[in-house]
Amino acid sequence: MMQKVVPAILTADPAELRRQLGVLKDRTKWVQIDIMDGKFVPSVSVNISELGEACQFFNLEIHLMVTEPEKYLEDCGAAGAKRVYFHWEGTKDPEKTLSLMGRYSFQKGVALNPETEIKMVAPLADKMDALLLLSVVPGAQGHEFVSSVLDKVSVVKHLVFDTLIGVDGGISEDNILGVFEKGADYVAVGSALWKSKDPLAALRKLEEMVS
Repeated sequence: MMQKVVPAILTADPAELRRQLGVLKDRTKWVQIDIMDGKFVPSVSVNISELGEACQFFNLEIHLMVTEPEKYLEDCGAAGAKRVYFHWEGTKDPEKTLSLMGRYSFQKGVALNPETEIKMVAPLADKMDALLLLSVVPGAQGHEFVSSVLDKVSVVKHLVFDTLIGVDGGISEDNILGVFEKGADYVAVGSALWKSKDPLAALRKLEEMVS
């Protein structure tokens, strides 16, 4: 079963990536890695190749906040990713990108920015394994939670029955229960962990709230 709280790592510093992975080792099965190209969003991040042997210790979920995501799929496969999300808004042909993902063993996921309507992606529901609803403007940790995304979770539940539903961005003790009440399967959490004095204690508190 999918764990309900997935720690997210967003950094441009390979040393910080290794540090955060070290903190999470033996504490979580799944971890989300944010990959940014400085085009789809203003920020840049570590490269997928810098994940090294992380797939030996974690189920890696790679969130591609990039343009032309198809160019990253081979690297995702080589990194041992279990699930990969590309942004609907980052590609000219989402259906083709999903088709290309079928060459690899990882789960195929689509991520949607807060303003993108569910009806856009509904026709491709049977071609994807997971849907990630962004509840912040993408590109940096710490952005404000967009509460209207909660309504999108309910809509997805009615349109897409067999797809894993994640919510990513601005998740905290204040809103995590509401996200699951709407029907989300899991949340990705970054700043609420890494900006706390004790990331593992913060993770444990969120897990206990939704267990």
